[in-house]
Amino acid sequence: MVAVGCGEAVGRSKSSYRPRFGLLAYSLLRNTPPAQPARQADFASLNLPMKSKRKRGTAPQELSNGPRGLDPRLRHVLAAAALCVVTLLAFSNSFQAGFVFDNQALLQQDPRVQEATSQNVALIIQHSYWWPLGEAGLYRPLTTLSYLFNYAVLGDRDQPAGYHWINLILHLANVLLVYALALRLIRKFWPSVFVAAVWAVHPVLTESVTNIVGRADLLAALAILSGFLMYLKSTETSGGWRVAWLTGLMAATAVGVFSKESAVAILGVMGLHEVVWWKERHQWRGFLLGCFAVLPPVALMLYQRSNVLAHSIPAQFPFTDNPIIGADFWIGRLTAIKVIAHYLFLTIWPVKLSNDYSFRAIPLAHGSLGDWVAWIAVAVVIAGVALLYRRNRTAFFLACFAAVNLVPVSNLLFPIGTILAERLLYLPSIGLLACIVLGIYAIAERFDSKTSAPILLCLIVAILSVRTWVRNADWHDDISLYSSAVQAAPDSFKSHRLLAAALFDADSSHSNIDRAIEEIEKSMMLVDPLPDVLNKSGSYQLAALYYMTKGDVALQKESSTNAPRQESTEAYQKALRVLLRCVSIDESPTPAYDRRLPEQVSTTYQLLSGAYLRLGNAEKGLAAATRARDLQPLNPGKHQQVYFALLASRRGEDAAVALWEGVFLTADRRLQEQLMNLYQKGSDPKGCAVRTGPDGSTIDPSCEIVHKHICAASVDTIKVRLKSSDRDLATTQKRTFVRDYGCPAGPLDQILPDQVSGKSATSQ
Repeated sequence: MVAVGCGEAVGRSKSSYRPRFGLLAYSLLRNTPPAQPARQADFASLNLPMKSKRKRGTAPQELSNGPRGLDPRLRHVLAAAALCVVTLLAFSNSFQAGFVFDNQALLQQDPRVQEATSQNVALIIQHSYWWPLGEAGLYRPLTTLSYLFNYAVLGDRDQPAGYHWINLILHLANVLLVYALALRLIRKFWPSVFVAAVWAVHPVLTESVTNIVGRADLLAALAILSGFLMYLKSTETSGGWRVAWLTGLMAATAVGVFSKESAVAILGVMGLHEVVWWKERHQWRGFLLGCFAVLPPVALMLYQRSNVLAHSIPAQFPFTDNPIIGADFWIGRLTAIKVIAHYLFLTIWPVKLSNDYSFRAIPLAHGSLGDWVAWIAVAVVIAGVALLYRRNRTAFFLACFAAVNLVPVSNLLFPIGTILAERLLYLPSIGLLACIVLGIYAIAERFDSKTSAPILLCLIVAILSVRTWVRNADWHDDISLYSSAVQAAPDSFKSHRLLAAALFDADSSHSNIDRAIEEIEKSMMLVDPLPDVLNKSGSYQLAALYYMTKGDVALQKESSTNAPRQESTEAYQKALRVLLRCVSIDESPTPAYDRRLPEQVSTTYQLLSGAYLRLGNAEKGLAAATRARDLQPLNPGKHQQVYFALLASRRGEDAAVALWEGVFLTADRRLQEQLMNLYQKGSDPKGCAVRTGPDGSTIDPSCEIVHKHICAASVDTIKVRLKSSDRDLATTQKRTFVRDYGCPAGPLDQILPDQVSGKSATSQ
């Protein structure tokens, strides 16, 4: 990895540069300082081979500021080994992190990664990143294939250590590539080592390294760094070597763009390099050849991505995840500039880190003092970068490298799914930290203190390593992660919601229900001022569930002690109040960038039904349960809720019909068991509904009461199938009802006439 693209040919003109295969690694790493000290600053920022004044037969001079007396190749090997050791120490406890945050869904619940088959590979290529669990408008098949490699090929399955090893190996490769790039640009040994070291252990990178699903950022960075270095080599060679480097560039770009869409920034990095050093390089021909290598995989990715997303459900972008989406143009851009200032601050001072910055962690810009401080800070940085062009073009390029990789994901050009995410700093932080290292060396040289810069940088590396080691522990489990998030970003509504859910799920006895309620109430308090059209019902749904759980626990105590139902009733009433707000949110008109998913609205009505039933209002409980079932007729839980509501209304036969409809639509065994229990408990006056055989008890469809219930359920079953545009299955089930169960054909013919002659199946 280190050998790729790290140096220049020396002692020869560009036209005569012909590296031999046996000396390739050495030729890539050696370098020569300029012969004229007065122009050293200028040539230090160039990436051009230069003639050195040396006698024939003598070895060329090596990178300045390196250890004396060491063979150049050994020196780079030792530097690479030291960088790997420092990185391993900083991330040594990352293997204890579990499947937290999005890891559980993408690594453990995605059926495509659980078996290495051609069918699963095809599903990964043909569907989006979050399919079939959801939709976020992302297409990253190579990243998902890497999860398949871990889960099914390596057999890691539910053991996170193997996933962490792959992430750490990718990060180590990127560290060595950063070292190689720094050698290439800075041309000094120790500054290059420190650039790679500071970046390698920076705590903001934990969201990409310790967080397993941050692998997309690791793969994209690997592609951009290696591809850029191969592009530079392609501009300095010709013939077969140029073809080889361009082929490598094409392969790296393909890996990058099919791992994460932002890897298309490789094209911007290449163009930036040629613009910065246009007068010295004159490499527009080389740049065009590089574009010809990069564009095919980018075009293929865009084509395949558009096809996949065209056949997927529209992605959802809630205002509460990224308020910039719902802001007007100028407010959105000013807020994005404020977010860039936050990224700069996280790079310099990574003390408080969070995996979530949702509403209201970063409020929309409104001209406050904090907004002005952020805007002025960004303006000062831009002005400083502009001044670097004449003073140090290497630093200017590195700063612009950060901008090229950060601006597309900063919401400045267009809104994305999040207002801020630390993982988005993985690649841009290379340029930012490199500028800081160069600045420290420049200050030390100005005060003629050669040892102060290395000492200070060693101290910085040590401090950052400790902070990274501590931050890794936050990713141990959901409770530790979200607890750290609410401390770092206390105004983020989703952090409180996630912590509440983690606390609730961690204790099946719900002894910590008050703690979960405390966190979910903080989440609701943050979003309560929002109008319904911009709000989301998730926090309110969880709050209702927790209130009802607290009420159930209290009701058990009240029943056992014959105490009045005061605490339980208060909890149920709180649940009802927040659910009515849920209904208001779910039934409000939606913005163009957002939508209400039927399953979300259905969950609201299912919970509302439970609250009404607990408060003794069976009529409203049944109405809410019916609404929930109509929104999600293929969900067994919705049919079960209707069943409970009908039982509460003392409508036993209708309850049986509702269960039969659920059985025919979902084939859920739990519904069948409830039907059997219902018949066994007295809803079958003749006692013929359940028969016992050698294979156990089964329901007898020939029993009069069972036959009546089946035929009553058949009409609504066919209606649901037709509403779901499943006409073939509706036709099949209609014939089953008529032929196998003996249901009358007339009512079914009115809904679904026979496709051949318009006559019923029995009349044929």
